[in-house]
Amino acid sequence: MMIYPILKTTQRQRVSDGETVPILSDTDQPQLVLVWPQLGDFDSLEYAWWLQRAKAQLQAQAITVRAVGIGDRASGQRFCDYTGFPPEHLFVDPHAVLHQTLGLYPGLSITLPGLAPGQNAWLNLMLMCAGIGSPGTLAEVLRGYTGDRQAPQLIAPEESVQAGPLPPLQGKVFNAAGGEGFQRPFELATLRLRNM
Repeated sequence: MMIYPILKTTQRQRVSDGETVPILSDTDQPQLVLVWPQLGDFDSLEYAWWLQRAKAQLQAQAITVRAVGIGDRASGQRFCDYTGFPPEHLFVDPHAVLHQTLGLYPGLSITLPGLAPGQNAWLNLMLMCAGIGSPGTLAEVLRGYTGDRQAPQLIAPEESVQAGPLPPLQGKVFNAAGGEGFQRPFELATLRLRNM
């Protein structure tokens, strides 16, 4: 499958102004196009967080970032407000048509009678968070608690993280759980708690 021609002809609703426009820009600059799951999914939230951390590096290399997530414009606006992701670079696909066209894993699609479509979507998301129909999820959740010496440190020593119901934590607190210079135990789990 040739992905670039699909992306080049794809138009979706842009979160910033509600216009339906091509997701790729007419530019000679390199473009990074991200196809995210539901905008409330931990993967989407974490990816937006990583992009914020790499913002200066991406700008220095003149890389234009675009993302397409499953949701409507209102959920896209909430996502951008929460993560700081630029709404002019986020496009929404309420029915995951692009995801289907690209052959991406559709996730669970359990439908319980009496639930609205949005409620069924949240039910499926919660089941997948528990590892049902989502290969690799439980291992990734466990990694959030045990740490990963091959992954970069996530929170700088003087950086403060607010992840209720915990009190604000400074990055140096995680040094007690195993050192520094790598993803320490509980570090990723704390960032995920913030996103809940």
